Amino acid sequence: MAWIPVETILSRAARLRCPRCGEGKLFARWFHMHEICSGCKLRYEQAPGYFLGSAYLNYGLTSLIVTISYVALHFGASIPNRTLTGPLIAFVILFPLACFRHARSFWIGMDCFFDRTSFEQDPDGPQPD
Repeated sequence: MAWIPVETILSRAARLRCPRCGEGKLFARWFHMHEICSGCKLRYEQAPGYFLGSAYLNYGLTSLIVTISYVALHFGASIPNRTLTGPLIAFVILFPLACFRHARSFWIGMDCFFDRTSFEQDPDGPQPD
């Protein structure tokens, strides 16, 4: 596979497009991904449990935002815990759902950037001689 600049991969991930060709859409519906790219036939889920890493991305980002928000609002703005509890719980529930698609998209984009060998060809496609 030709070298793809990180800016291109990040742009494709932000637009929820195939990291290899940039043409195929990753998602058919909000929580349902296409199995393969309509443009280059890349199989999105490389192995069972492949997208577990995207859950770590989503969890890490959510935790970081909640921690920074809590510290800033409670200690910086002196907002009491009783006032902060409801909004922060709502954020912890809603934000990961809203970011589900992008977490998966950035996960597959990072994999494409750091491990190019698994994106060179479709594992079910014709193999070189």
